[in-house]
This record gives sequence, structure tokens and C-alpha cells, in this order.
Amino acid sequence: MRKIDKIFQYILLIIILCSISYICYQQNWFDVHNKIVQEIRAHKVVIEDNKKMSLVDRNRIRQRLMRETQTDLKKQGFVCIPVVGILEPIFNDDYSEKGLQAGANYANRSRVDPTGRQVPVMGEGNYGLASHNFDDGLTGFSGLQQNYQNDSPYLVNGQRQKSNWLNNQAIYLANSDGIFEYRIKQQRLVKADDVSVLDPSQKAQVTIITCLFPSTAYRITTIGQLKKSYTWAKAPDPIINYFDLTKQKTNAHVDWYNPGVEEGVNGDAGGTKTVK
Repeated sequence: MRKIDKIFQYILLIIILCSISYICYQQNWFDVHNKIVQEIRAHKVVIEDNKKMSLVDRNRIRQRLMRETQTDLKKQGFVCIPVVGILEPIFNDDYSEKGLQAGANYANRSRVDPTGRQVPVMGEGNYGLASHNFDDGLTGFSGLQQNYQNDSPYLVNGQRQKSNWLNNQAIYLANSDGIFEYRIKQQRLVKADDVSVLDPSQKAQVTIITCLFPSTAYRITTIGQLKKSYTWAKAPDPIINYFDLTKQKTNAHVDWYNPGVEEGVNGDAGGTKTVK
């Protein structure tokens, strides 16, 4: 009987410790959530510097990337921000919940074009891009918020501030024509209804928009300026590798909110494997 009591006590202790750990993670006590997320991001991108990409390899990666996966949505390409573990498809409907649950989408309703008739072009003008912040630091564009469930440093004592934590980090956009490398210039906060950030620009840039948590009346905008453009045949091997869906994990879906099939190795790997 005593042995059974001890086993029961051990099981109860394990349950309590697991519950405490889960609460610490969810509530970010002692900065636990941030530290775990940062560790996951640090090991998320698979890099093979020594592998030489053939033209056949490059074409296969491009074809998997541009494979149509959603009904009623047209794929525009992919976005990759390696430093925060972002890799997700870009579709053509930022203004529907279907589009935002499928991944990132181009955003093109500005003061100049309020109905969004002009289709943005990667590598030209102001390419607007939006995706959900799922408030977990990992899914969609959640990784672009510096601190989990914390308005700082974007909103401090009711005052909007700029954030430099991602300055000069790379953003890669890819489509069937090539890959476009941007470098982050700044992050700044705007009101949810401020469409001026999507106004045309003379210089080529990308403007990425996602919600701030917990103050969802605001949007975090991450602005990157175009540095280089590559064809699929000429892009450096490490950059091509970022878009290899048979090796990299994508982050468009989160089971508790919008379950779906990931396109990366954590899903159907660009259509190369069957997902049950």
C-alpha cells in the first residue's frame, strides 16, 4: 500500500510540475515564453552551406514553392525572414479571413488606391504584406513582435516608439521569377486604420503589417528596403536553401486556431509527402 501511495505521489508531483511549467510558458512568467521561443527560432532554419545547388535542384524548389495549394486564392510566392523563423506562402487576399488563415497575403489598399486595384509587384515600389499575429511568437508574423504579450517597445506610456531590434536583418520574397532580398530599416507602430503605410514609394521596399498584442488597435509595421534581386539560376545557394520546402519548416498554421496543412517539412514538404 505504501508503494502505491508513493507512486501516486510521484505522479501527482509530475502533474503539478507540468502544470506550473505550462502556466509559466503561457503567462511568460520569468520571461520563460520569450526564452523558449527564441531557442526554437535559433534552430528552426536548416542551413547547408556546403551543398552545391544544381539548376535542376533550383527548379524543383521553385516549382514546389509556387504550387497552388488553396482554392479561391492565388499564390504570389513566399516570404522568408530567417532571423525570426518566418517562412510562409503569400496569397492574394489580405482582406479576407480565408486569406489570412492560409498564410501571408499582399496588402494593397492605400490612400492612392483605396479599392486595391493595383496588384503589387515584388521588387518594385512599396510591396505591402500582411499576416496574422497569433500571439505565440512563432506562427504567422507573430515573430515580428519583439516581446510576447507586451506592447513595449512599440507603445510606452501611451506614446508610439520605433524599434530597432531587427534593423539590417534580411527579408526574402520569392516568386516564379526570382528572389528579392530586402534589409529591415525599422519597425514602427501605426493605428489599425492607417493605410498611408501602403502608399506608393519611389524606392523599392516591403512593408509588412501585423497586429500588436495586447493593444490590437495598433499595427506593427516592419519596413525593408530592396538590396538585391536574383534569378533562380544565379541566387546564392544559402538563399535558395531557405526556400527548400523538403528541409525547412513553414509557419502559416496553428492547430488551436486555424488548423491546416503546412507546406514545409512539418507538413506535406512541397507536395512530396502525404499528410494524414
